[in-house]
Amino acid sequence: MAVTVNRELHRRDGAQPSDRSTRHVELELPAGVTYRAGDHLGVIAHNAESLVKRVAARFGFERDAFVRLRRTGARKSFLPVDETISVYRLLGDYVELQDVATRSQIQTLVEHTECPWTRPRLAALAGDDEASTARYKAEVMATRKSLVDLLEEYPACALPFHVYLEMLAPLAPRYYSISSSPLRDERHLSITVGVVDAPARSGRGTYQGVCSNYLCHQEDATVIYAFVKDTKSAFRLPEDAATPIIMIGPGTGLAPFRGFLQERAWLKSQGTPVGRSMLFFGCRHPEQDFLYADELAALARDGVTDLKVAFSRLPGEKKMYVQDLLLEEQDAVWQMIESGAVVYVCGDASRMAPDVRRAFAAIHAQKTGGGEAAANRWLDELTAENRYLVDVWAAS
Repeated sequence: MAVTVNRELHRRDGAQPSDRSTRHVELELPAGVTYRAGDHLGVIAHNAESLVKRVAARFGFERDAFVRLRRTGARKSFLPVDETISVYRLLGDYVELQDVATRSQIQTLVEHTECPWTRPRLAALAGDDEASTARYKAEVMATRKSLVDLLEEYPACALPFHVYLEMLAPLAPRYYSISSSPLRDERHLSITVGVVDAPARSGRGTYQGVCSNYLCHQEDATVIYAFVKDTKSAFRLPEDAATPIIMIGPGTGLAPFRGFLQERAWLKSQGTPVGRSMLFFGCRHPEQDFLYADELAALARDGVTDLKVAFSRLPGEKKMYVQDLLLEEQDAVWQMIESGAVVYVCGDASRMAPDVRRAFAAIHAQKTGGGEAAANRWLDELTAENRYLVDVWAAS
């Protein structure tokens, strides 16, 4: 797929410029490839050269080093065996380099360590006893240390390169909600990519999301490899365009709803009656990360949606989140649900999604006088009827 647009959505100018990044990436589809609003795009990522260089250096490989891998036994391998390949390409294209090291992997490090200072320290992270488990959670899981982090921290470990490779998982595609509708342009789609680039929790340098940073640096007309993925999810617009919808999506959780609204805007322009919609979007500051602000404002002016925005970092004001706005707008929200609205929630699974569910439960209690159990039954019924739909992911 050819990149046709790659632009920053955060504002870098003004009195309070954003220090984060979200990219709007548009791609031209190859012939014969189609998509629907609500589909995902799977992107074939590549590890950053800086990360590859770290790993190669740890094992003593120069930039122009080549290796040949041979299979031992009958076990299948995702690695390119029986061919000569650049070490940099092998590490860049085939394996996950930033996965958190497991205890079994750390035990393998122990088995390849003779140093009397290093060996017991690694062993203390790999044991099954309560103290080792707690130490592993605190020192490895909480700080997201990878194998290369540990190999740099414990240079006396003499792990062979081929053993290291065998421990690594295959480099997996990264999935993004498509943020456009084919009714607007069937030959192009867009994705909305939050770029992960921050100090590493391990304390060693910077942690960069593999695919978000790969996409961030793709220039116009470059080609990436990707595929449209129908997840068979019910997270799609209702077949009847007159059905009301409520969309909750802070940050890049907005992505599928941009596609939904493009679709409804096109249908409305063709004379098709469309139902009422409400969009609850959350960001930090209107001058920093209000994604697609002008576009959303135009959709609101055209009557395609009622736009409600929560800002969590306005100076001198209380932090406002999407769940707070839901409670403020509970009369309209309840009226729409009573009219058969479908509710969509997209974004962070750890905090936002549970908070939004609690807000809906509170609205139910307020409107019916029922308790927590009744509210949860009601939400479970909406879920079973595909009227409370969730598309969430773990926070970075």
